[in-house]
Amino acid sequence: MPLLFEPFDMQYEKRADLHRAARLVMLHDRLAKRLDRVECAADEVERAAAVLVEVTHDSAVGTFQDARRSNSSAAFLHLDAGQTLGL
Repeated sequence: MPLLFEPFDMQYEKRADLHRAARLVMLHDRLAKRLDRVECAADEVERAAAVLVEVTHDSAVGTFQDARRSNSSAAFLHLDAGQTLGL
């Protein structure tokens, strides 16, 4: 005669605890990997920002020095093709 219900399992709580612990370890590992990727991306952004600051600073200093040499405030204004003053 087939059983309608499973026999009472005394090991259920132990298996459930093991399952939770294994899942917690897996989630922890995934989080650690993701944080490593975020940290690498943040480092790349910082390096790019440093390059941008350096290029912008060098460009601004060079343009300012050129304007001072020419003694003209108009020399400081430089528009590339397609740029407007927005007036």
